[in-house]
Amino acid sequence: MMKKTVLLLAGFFAVGHIQANSGATFPNESYSADVSNQESLQRGAKYFMNYCSGCHSVEYQRYNRTFRDLGIPEDLGEANLIFTGARVVDQMHNAMDAEDAQQWFGKAPPDLSLTARAKGSQFIYNYLNAFYVDDSRPLGFNNSVFPGASMPNPLWQLQGLRKPVFETTEHCETVDGEKHCEEKSVLSGFESITEGELNDKAYKAVTADLTNFLTYVSDPSALDRMRIGPWVLTFLFILTIIFYLLKKEYWRDIKH
Repeated sequence: MMKKTVLLLAGFFAVGHIQANSGATFPNESYSADVSNQESLQRGAKYFMNYCSGCHSVEYQRYNRTFRDLGIPEDLGEANLIFTGARVVDQMHNAMDAEDAQQWFGKAPPDLSLTARAKGSQFIYNYLNAFYVDDSRPLGFNNSVFPGASMPNPLWQLQGLRKPVFETTEHCETVDGEKHCEEKSVLSGFESITEGELNDKAYKAVTADLTNFLTYVSDPSALDRMRIGPWVLTFLFILTIIFYLLKKEYWRDIKH
């Protein structure tokens, strides 16, 4: 019974792995967040507040907690990163009224507090690099990682405008001795329409910092765990030595 269960789970894993690879979107670049990089988090906070906070909130986070964790003096953060008139002790709500957002976009923009935990940092990074111009969409933009996204590219001034480039591939298969071929268009890249303020490398650095900040927001206690972790491990190591010596002392009396 156990063997069958293991084989069944292995089969599910293999199928999921194949589906994940076959359904890979473009772009699909690897990304690994580093919440210990304080300078990156500071830049990411700046980009979020300047380009994202007009529509999106991170309401499970407070300004003063963010400033403290990121090493930003409260007076400096209040002067440069709070645009809604909120106090530093308040939660980080957006500046848009929910009813107005519903009317303008058809749906209020979601809170991004837990997006990195729900979808992963790599998804966010590639999503921010996947916008392109699409006149068929209400706001003129689409996204290759999340097709039909109901938002424009918030960083278009930095990246510039792009159009998709499709590659036509032919897929053939033989059925009952007859060969059937079908052409498919696959997104293979983007072509620049207008230049942005940043080149491609600098823009990806911006999206990397922004993704890093959203990763921190999704689990701010990770910084505390990273700070306390080495001390806890050191304490456990010393405690283990003490317990080992204590055990030897007890067993010496028992053996004799």
